[in-house]
Amino acid sequence: MSSSTPYSARVRITELLERGKSQTTELQIYRDGTQIIPTSATYSILKPDNQYIVEGGVCTVLGSGTVQYTHTITQLNNQLNLGEGYVQDFNCTIAGAVFSFRRMAAIVRKRLYPVISDADLEEVYTDLASLRPSSITSYQGYIDSAWYTIIRRIRTIGAGYEYLITSPEAFSEAHRHLSLYLIFRDFHSGMSQNAGSRYLELAQEHYRLYNDEFHVINFIYDEDHTGKPEEANKRKASQPTIYLNRPGPYMYKRRRSRW
Repeated sequence: MSSSTPYSARVRITELLERGKSQTTELQIYRDGTQIIPTSATYSILKPDNQYIVEGGVCTVLGSGTVQYTHTITQLNNQLNLGEGYVQDFNCTIAGAVFSFRRMAAIVRKRLYPVISDADLEEVYTDLASLRPSSITSYQGYIDSAWYTIIRRIRTIGAGYEYLITSPEAFSEAHRHLSLYLIFRDFHSGMSQNAGSRYLELAQEHYRLYNDEFHVINFIYDEDHTGKPEEANKRKASQPTIYLNRPGPYMYKRRRSRW
């Protein structure tokens, strides 16, 4: 392969690294529907002030091709600035050429994790387990895909940073409906027009319900990166208010980072 071959790195959301913990970050690379196995790889992560936390660290390449680097507690120490602006670089050797894959990262106190499982989907459709294709053992892939979509949407519409949300239960219904939408849309695409029409109707219904739920979500938010909500009884809307004139003096700007 040429050094200009457009390999696809699977980058779905900003990478979150919890401060004060040893943890592994990883990257998967694809081409022509197949995961690529690099012969070697190194990893660097740059702080917002252009100083390196890690520079040229040696990665582990798994048999599947997944590239991994494990941070130590010392590297992700409690002196690091919390928030956005960190940059990861994976330099991977593939077929004799070096490819650099970049991903944005944030240093956080806590991650925000998905809030539903197969059990939550089966509460709505008790026969969902029996409908599951034999090629998969759970609906986790759909659940994860729905979660990444929600996280990207939170960021895209300016509703905040997901890792500062302290009330994950607020996303339960939206997450469930979007997962069911993805499942039934997939069922529809794999069947004949007549057999799949009911699944298409269900997919459309759950997508509408997902949007309805997302627009009314409100959550408790940690504005100052302290690990605690500023006001436990004050909630933030997922859909930001659009002002047609300049907002009043009581409005404040969301902080992007915090020591």
